[in-house]
Amino acid sequence: MKIGDIAPDFELESNTGEKVKLSSYFGKKKIILFFYVKDNTPGCTAEVNGIKDYHPKISDKYEVIGINQDSIESHTNFCQKYDLPFKILSDTSKRVAALYQARGILGTYTKRTTYLIGLDRRIEKIVKGMGASNHIEFVQSLADS
Repeated sequence: MKIGDIAPDFELESNTGEKVKLSSYFGKKKIILFFYVKDNTPGCTAEVNGIKDYHPKISDKYEVIGINQDSIESHTNFCQKYDLPFKILSDTSKRVAALYQARGILGTYTKRTTYLIGLDRRIEKIVKGMGASNHIEFVQSLADS
């Protein structure tokens, strides 16, 4: 995946139990699609809480969606524990992570990767790196703009 590519569509179940189809957001809001490693780990907890801190400033323009391979039950508990205002999707097969080049080495975990998807379905920005800070700073830059 690179900037300018069309974002692949997919459908996954969310922490709320509903099926979420990415294309249902196309043309309505830009999408911040972030892949993270694991629920309830220090780095991932910092990342989701950092994104949550900026959510009130961006939610009118951006739909925020998180994804990793953890179960719906794990996501439900994680979202409740940290009162997350956005959906977390379960990709247990890691199929969507593979589509978005977010599968970790040996395919065990999901790599921390964030995509900004435009109204036209094209990838506008890609943030990579295992540290949570650059992903949070990216969301902060959207909130500050």
